[in-house]
Amino acid sequence: MQNAYLNSVGYAFWFLETEMENTGIRKNAAVMVFLLVSVLLTGMVSGCTSDKSVRTYLQALLDASYKNDPAAFVEIKLGTAEDAQALYAQGIDTGVSVFCSRLGVSDDHKEEFRQIYMDLLGKVRYTVEDAKKQSDGSYNVTVSYEKMNIFKPALALHEENVAAMMNEWAESSEPPSEEDMVAAVYGEFKSSMETVLAEVQYDAAASMTVRIELIDNVYTPNADDIAELEKALFDGE
Repeated sequence: MQNAYLNSVGYAFWFLETEMENTGIRKNAAVMVFLLVSVLLTGMVSGCTSDKSVRTYLQALLDASYKNDPAAFVEIKLGTAEDAQALYAQGIDTGVSVFCSRLGVSDDHKEEFRQIYMDLLGKVRYTVEDAKKQSDGSYNVTVSYEKMNIFKPALALHEENVAAMMNEWAESSEPPSEEDMVAAVYGEFKSSMETVLAEVQYDAAASMTVRIELIDNVYTPNADDIAELEKALFDGE
């Protein structure tokens, strides 16, 4: 009877280890890139036609997408506050799907990560600074930022806590089912992210340039530069 129990526990732990690898939490949490580019590009449809508002234009797109702040969006008449909210909601839907897909989180658990994802985006640090006009009519906009250290410390805490859970299960006379173990792993990773995010640490300030290009008489942020900015905001690489 005891051997049967030990074999059952051993199989369950093997299953859990395999499932953790399949979910991608261990492998992908430290190399996360959100790819909000698609979200920001949605806001570029209206564009910006005044060079005087190029800096505010980039501020509007970033604030609406990350901070759910429509002030600059409304100020330069990209749309109404309701339009900005719709853009943000679309971005959250897209972002949560990408976020969970890269972590391997199943659809059954995806909604559990929505609020932590929104909180994460809300804590990014950036400042849109000077915009300098170029000879071709485009602008180089300086953006200062502080990289958020979230994924690497959250992953380290997660693995430590999962190891403790596995030891507890090993000593239990009735370990959880495989399904409950997997759910516990997902829940623990969310909890670890919340713990780290509560007192999140940032690197020293740095800066980069985002090009605002003039395409068909409409100013549009360069998608590659937006992607690089997003990578710079998080400890994803």
